[in-house]
Amino acid sequence: MNDSITESFSGKSRLLSFRPMQAARSSLPKIDRKVQNPSFITEYPGQKPYTLVFEEDVLPQGVTGIQAVRVSSIEDVLNYRILLGDSCELYLSADYSKAHAEISGKLHLTGMRRVGMPSHPDKETTQRLLTRLPLNLKSLLRSPLAVLDGDPLPQPINREFVHKKSVRNALISEPLIEGKFLSFNMFDAIDEFRFDHESDHFQGMLILEAMRQASIAAAHILGQLPLDGGMTLLSYDTTFYNYIENSSPIILRTYSNFSCAGDDEERESYALCQLYQWGKLCTEASLNACIFMSKEGYATHRIRSGRITERIKRQFDTKIDLLKKHTMIS
Repeated sequence: MNDSITESFSGKSRLLSFRPMQAARSSLPKIDRKVQNPSFITEYPGQKPYTLVFEEDVLPQGVTGIQAVRVSSIEDVLNYRILLGDSCELYLSADYSKAHAEISGKLHLTGMRRVGMPSHPDKETTQRLLTRLPLNLKSLLRSPLAVLDGDPLPQPINREFVHKKSVRNALISEPLIEGKFLSFNMFDAIDEFRFDHESDHFQGMLILEAMRQASIAAAHILGQLPLDGGMTLLSYDTTFYNYIENSSPIILRTYSNFSCAGDDEERESYALCQLYQWGKLCTEASLNACIFMSKEGYATHRIRSGRITERIKRQFDTKIDLLKKHTMIS
C-alpha cells in the first residue's frame, strides 16, 4: 500500500469476481493506519497523490505522473488540505515564491495551520473544489478497489454501515479512505431490486441507491455516527452525464460534512457523490439529510412525521368532501 494513503479498509477474505452478488459474504472492515512523512509544502512535487499548484506557478520541466490541482488562493489551499488531509502537497517554485512574497511568506508563517477555519468547508466551496479534483488514480491503483477491467472487486461493506439486514443488499464495497473522502466500488445487483429486462448499463435506481448507501456509510465511518443512528433524506439532486456500463469497474467517491460532535440529538447534513468509470465523471449528486444520533431519536422523528402525514390526509379528505358536496348542489 502506498504511504500516501492515510487509511484503507483491507478485508483479508477472498476477493470476488466482477459480478459478486451471487457469492457475497459479510466482511468486517479493518483499518490500516499509515504514517505520513513528506512535508506539506514542497519544492519537489510528486511525493503525494495530489499536488496543489497556484494558477500562475509552473511545474518543473520533465516531471511526469503528477496529479496537479490548480488553486487560486490561500483559502483554496487550506480547504483542500482539510478535504484531502495528508494525501496532498503544495508545490511552490522558487520563482513563484520570490514574485509572490506575501503568499509564500504567509504560508510559511502560518505553517499551514487552519486556525479559525471550520472543520469542513461550506457546501458551495466544497462543490467548487470537487469539480477540479480528479480521481486519485495513484492511490486507487495500489488499493484493494477494482479500477481496470478484470480487477477483482473487494468484499461488500459491512451491512450495518448501509442500514441493511443482509449483506446481499449492500451495493458498495469496503472503502478506501483519504482525508474526508471515501471511495467505493459499486456492485451491479442486489436482492431487493428486480428489473423486468436485462440492461447493458447500470439502471438509474441502482445508481441512486448506491449513492444513498455511500452517504450513510460516510456518516458512520468518517462522521463517527453510532451504528444505531438513523438518517432520513430531505432532498436528492442528481445529474447524469454518461451511461455507466455494467462490464467495467465503477469508482464512487463520497464526501459528507457530518461529524458526530455536540449534544444535538438530530442534525442536518449533506453528502456529495460522484461516480466515475474509466476516469470519466458519469453521475454526481447532492444529498441533504437529517441525521439522528440514536434509534430512539429516529423513532421519535418517524412518529412525528407520521402524525403530520395523517393531518395532511385528513385535511385533503375534508377538502374533497366539500368539493363533492358543492358539485352535487350545483
